[in-house]
Amino acid sequence: MISSNITEILSSLSSEELKRFRVYVSSAYFNRNENVIKFFEHLIKFYPDFREKKLTKEYIFAKVFGNKEYNDGMMRTVSFKLNTLLKDFLVHSRNERETLRQHLILLEEYNRRKLYRLFLKKFEEINNILEQVKHKDEEYYSSRIKMQRQMELFTEINRFKKKDYNIFKQYSLRKMSENLSYYITLCIFNNNTLLFEENEEVVSSLSTNLIKVILEEIMDNNSKYNDNPVINLNRLQILLHKENNEEYYRELKKLFLSGREIFDHFERYNLLNVLQHFCIIMIFRGNSEYRRERFELYKEALRQKLFAMYEDEYFDYMLFGNIVLVSIAVSELDWLGNFIKEYSPYLSPEIRDTAKKYSEAKVCFAKGNFSEAMRHINGIENSVYARFDTTLRDLKMQCLYELGYFQELLYQFDAYSHFLRSKSNNLPKSRQERIKNYLMYFRKLIKIKENKDQKLYSETEYELLNNANILERTWLLKKLKEVKI
Repeated sequence: MISSNITEILSSLSSEELKRFRVYVSSAYFNRNENVIKFFEHLIKFYPDFREKKLTKEYIFAKVFGNKEYNDGMMRTVSFKLNTLLKDFLVHSRNERETLRQHLILLEEYNRRKLYRLFLKKFEEINNILEQVKHKDEEYYSSRIKMQRQMELFTEINRFKKKDYNIFKQYSLRKMSENLSYYITLCIFNNNTLLFEENEEVVSSLSTNLIKVILEEIMDNNSKYNDNPVINLNRLQILLHKENNEEYYRELKKLFLSGREIFDHFERYNLLNVLQHFCIIMIFRGNSEYRRERFELYKEALRQKLFAMYEDEYFDYMLFGNIVLVSIAVSELDWLGNFIKEYSPYLSPEIRDTAKKYSEAKVCFAKGNFSEAMRHINGIENSVYARFDTTLRDLKMQCLYELGYFQELLYQFDAYSHFLRSKSNNLPKSRQERIKNYLMYFRKLIKIKENKDQKLYSETEYELLNNANILERTWLLKKLKEVKI
């Protein structure tokens, strides 16, 4: 078996990254072992899934070393070297993207080597870059601090005239204090999100005095720190989580719609999830208008290309599925058809076919075309994730009910129960409980439909209305009301 570390990293690379890694691994500066290059070239033929049965160490060894007898030691050597190159490439790629960090390293080197003309030129260049930055996050203030420190060293070494030095010293202390304050505040906010979401008693018991002081300062509406958009964003998110106040929701939504140049991709993606969570709470409270609100937020997310937590990732399949469900909930079926066609190619290859066919089946089901929905479901050869197995089973059983195939439906109940037992470690307990409730009430629905049992009808209706912990509860209630007793 080929090292899973190697295949997992290779699977995570985009086609463009693979091209760059091919250049990287072929460069004599990074690698001089021709067998490692051959190993990579033959292995990459199985990209992106690396699932074919013939992909074995023996097969790859024969391709790399020809007619030589298989030698596990030689195979381990090339595997180790390719694995090392892959990890180095990830670090190298990250460094290439972080140009500001490279500028700061060069600034420090110029200073250390006493290349003062180059140092001053580079200092001015970095300062001009930072002056253009709108997204003033931890990295921004960290860069300012590092620049300031290098300038202090430069000044100390070059012995400015006493008057000039004293003026500079006061300025430097003021700027250093200011940048450090913002930097520490952002660090505390960004790295204590889970803590700040807890109630005051928990926050008080787990926080240090410094965190308490900073939190108290930031939560003050008149705090000077709130002029920083990133700090203000964090503050509003904490307030929304604690109070579920629509005023904070509106302020955050305004930032989401207008903050493309101010907030980075990760912050906007996270904000999308915060806003969606609030909408779900409001829907559960009976405010159905927030279904449309969720839909409009997702449309904006697509405009901003917020497909996943990080920019270079495949479209998140959970996000994709949520967009499908929300679009159906607000009857935007034509829009949804175009969405599936346009955005399914951005899904990970291993999940793309399943997600696309499942989504198309949901559209057909929503349109009342149950036979066509079944055709899409039956066209799915393999679902990689346990959650897709459950959602496919849910939809298939609903199609069978709508088509009147009750004998096949009874078989599906048994198969579903067996599946749950076999996958109990792969599904959260809360979801298992919701599924079990779904199956229980689905059986009751069939029994009511067949026996016209008024007492069971009344009991089931009451329980469905008062128990939110049931999968597909809305559909079950709808079908129950269609039964004529």
